[in-house]
Amino acid sequence: MYSSKSESYSAVDANICENCRSATITHEETATTKGTGITYIVLGWLFFAISLLFVPIIFGAGAFLMGILTFNGRSQTHGVILMFFAAVSFILGSLYSFMVAGTMFI
Repeated sequence: MYSSKSESYSAVDANICENCRSATITHEETATTKGTGITYIVLGWLFFAISLLFVPIIFGAGAFLMGILTFNGRSQTHGVILMFFAAVSFILGSLYSFMVAGTMFI
């Protein structure tokens, strides 16, 4: 942590500067430390697109799972949006499959 009075860094979990005994400032978590990868997001949107045309049970569930992982690991807002669109793609993909082939497994 950084102390603005003595302009030094102190121990990681300390709330008081070792040099001047003043309160230290904790820095906010940076974007690089929280969920740096976008793998779940990219896979989620890819599964969403595929589930509209092919096997909506598997790819819709995959998109929903990627939404849950995004919600827990990176961005709650983006995770909720991805889960919503995964559910919509599951419904629309299923309807499309029934209309075209009469089954959900195309």
